[in-house]
Amino acid sequence: MSGPRWFSPPKDPADPSTGRLNVVYDALDRLVVAGFADAPALRSANGTTSYVVLLEQVASMGGLMRALGVRERDAVALTCEPSRESVVALLAAGRVGATAWLGERPAPLIERSDPALVVADGAKMPEVADAVAALDAARPRAVVVVRPGEWPLVETRDVAWEPALKAGATDPAPVVPVAGGTALAVTTDGVSLVHEHPSLAVTYEEPAQVGPVWDETTVIAVLAGLMSGRGLALPTH
Repeated sequence: MSGPRWFSPPKDPADPSTGRLNVVYDALDRLVVAGFADAPALRSANGTTSYVVLLEQVASMGGLMRALGVRERDAVALTCEPSRESVVALLAAGRVGATAWLGERPAPLIERSDPALVVADGAKMPEVADAVAALDAARPRAVVVVRPGEWPLVETRDVAWEPALKAGATDPAPVVPVAGGTALAVTTDGVSLVHEHPSLAVTYEEPAQVGPVWDETTVIAVLAGLMSGRGLALPTH
């Protein structure tokens, strides 16, 4: 694969917003159709996940995001380390046309992004809960909790990861074609990556090594590694 392809090319070559694309389609759907369904997409110490299973999980999480009110160009805050779950959440946000804001410190991330939805590790939930409570109460914000642990889920706001996937699977999200220039992700170091980012055209011959933090290099590795058909090797925490 050679980077994302346009669903409809820009009518004005100087204005990418006049075209439509979605890099998540190129990273998953196109690969499944091209015969990579059973190829390893994610490799970790806990085993492998095939392209078709990853696609199902991303579509399910995207369906859950839509059910919880996430719409095109909304922000989805991800305050988790690179992992199987956060890769799924990043791709799901992009699939529905939202922008994933990535960061390790929940409070400033949530304050800056004003997200429609938060995906957080259970260990960070005390800080996440305070940050969400400080946002405009007129718009309810749900939190998908990865590894809830000892955190007592708040029924009106929180949903654990596995039940979230099952709920979203009842109405999985289709790909939303977005305008060129639409932000796919804003990284922990403040870099904004758009769906047609030139570096996504890099080709990997081996599984892409996913870094320990959500910086620009890690986001590019996730998308370009999947598009190359070689998949990803997740870090060991």
